[in-house]
Amino acid sequence: MRNITRALITAGAAVLTMTGTATTASAAANPADACGPGFFVQESQELGRYQPTGGPQATVHLLYNASTGENCAVTVVTGGKNQGTVGAGLRIEGDEDFTRDEGAFNSYAGPVKLRANGKCVQYYGSTQYWGGRLMYDEYISPFGHCG
Repeated sequence: MRNITRALITAGAAVLTMTGTATTASAAANPADACGPGFFVQESQELGRYQPTGGPQATVHLLYNASTGENCAVTVVTGGKNQGTVGAGLRIEGDEDFTRDEGAFNSYAGPVKLRANGKCVQYYGSTQYWGGRLMYDEYISPFGHCG
């Protein structure tokens, strides 16, 4: 009986591990998965375009949910394993600072969610990556998507 219980616990842990990996992978593949149901991409900007491989290292996305009035920023790593930090952020017009999520993430930074309620928003994304040396790229949008 003890061996059967141990086998069931091991199998359950494997399922939990696989489920967690699938969730992270799907969020990295689709920024709307990171923000949640009802969010749709409004704008995107590539980051790290100057790396030797030619493709972007990351892409920052601004998403919006019309039913909740929330904006969401997510920076998705697209160029393989990140070599430094990745960041995502939002700022509402009139606020002094961005609300940010930054760290040594391999898949994505964010989601950062804010309601703007009749004001414009600005979104931010950053990445550090290896391009023969440690390089940094960031994007700060102009204020827009007013609502």
